[in-house]
Amino acid sequence: MCGRYFFSGMTNDEKLAAIVNMMEQRYPGAYKTGEIFPGDTAPAVVQNEEKLVPIPAIFGFPGFEGNRLLINARSETAAQKKTFADSLRERRAVLPALGFYEWSHDSKKTKYYFRVEGRPVLYLCGMWKLVDGQPRFVILTRPANDSMIETHDRMPVIASADEVRPYLTDRDAAMEILAVNAPMLIRENAAERDS
Repeated sequence: MCGRYFFSGMTNDEKLAAIVNMMEQRYPGAYKTGEIFPGDTAPAVVQNEEKLVPIPAIFGFPGFEGNRLLINARSETAAQKKTFADSLRERRAVLPALGFYEWSHDSKKTKYYFRVEGRPVLYLCGMWKLVDGQPRFVILTRPANDSMIETHDRMPVIASADEVRPYLTDRDAAMEILAVNAPMLIRENAAERDS
């Protein structure tokens, strides 16, 4: 499960700076920074003809139960699910993030922040679709690796900077990234980190 992540343009990363600059030029004030919750609008990088462009998109597809949003899809089965198959095939998205949050499943419910050592930006793999004229996205998840399993049995699919273009533009390459990409994560106590 990946239900919250952290997005900020406050970084020295050139690719993220370019994304933020494009967002500010085209959609000033149309997206949130900081901790991104389901229902928030955040930058999503998508393919538009031959170009990769960021657009403001809402986190979550409309769910089947009232106001409950669908925020994640299992990478192993999304291609077979009616709700996700078309988006995965035709409308993949990458969500830039500095890290993401997950809670422990013990009685303490400790909030943890996960990031990748040596990577200032994580590119969370997802997909998008238009709902009532508004772009909306979900984040793809995969089984957790050893760095995540102690906290949760799922983790987001994370692309490297070099994998962003292939993921968005090449269906076969995207399927390979979904199948094998699982970087080792650094876990930090979110309360200590944010204080």
